[in-house]
Formats: sequence, structure tokens, C-alpha cells
Amino acid sequence: MIELFYANTPNGRKISIMLEEINFPYKISQVDLSNGKQFNPKFRTISPFSKIPAITDHENNVSIFESGAILIYLGKKSRKFYDKKNRNLINQWL
Repeated sequence: MIELFYANTPNGRKISIMLEEINFPYKISQVDLSNGKQFNPKFRTISPFSKIPAITDHENNVSIFESGAILIYLGKKSRKFYDKKNRNLINQWL
């Protein structure tokens, strides 16, 4: 299961869209930016720069922050939208 640490921002939505497209089960954990919840020490172990989005892949016990890195991880894991032939072109758009 993927846990998405989310706030309703463009970068936050990118990851939820990707998770829907690859049909992975996921859980959303809302991060209330207006109340400074991104600075919570527990969240900072997942996202050291206190930014969303971030994910924890509980299956592999790995956490990733920054939307581009998350999209690459999910693309590789799902084997969708990140084929080897076009990776350089895809990376330019991330």
C-alpha cells in the first residue's frame, strides 16, 4: 500500500492522478499546510524539507519526496508511463 502525504496543490494532485492511472491501492494522509503540520518531526523523517507531496511505500518500506522523484518511482514500480526507450524525454518534462 502506498501512503500519499497530500495537500490540495498542483504537485499533490499529480501524484493522486498517477496513483489512479496505475491502479495502485493507496491511502491519503492530509497534511494541513495552513497549520504548519508539514513541520511535524514525524513528517520530516519522510520529507526532510517539509514539503508535500511525499509517499511511503509500505510494501517496500521506502519513503520518497518531491513530485518528479515520486512519479519516476511509481512509473518504474508499475511499469507504466516510464518506458526505457523514452526515459530521457520523460525526465525532461518532470
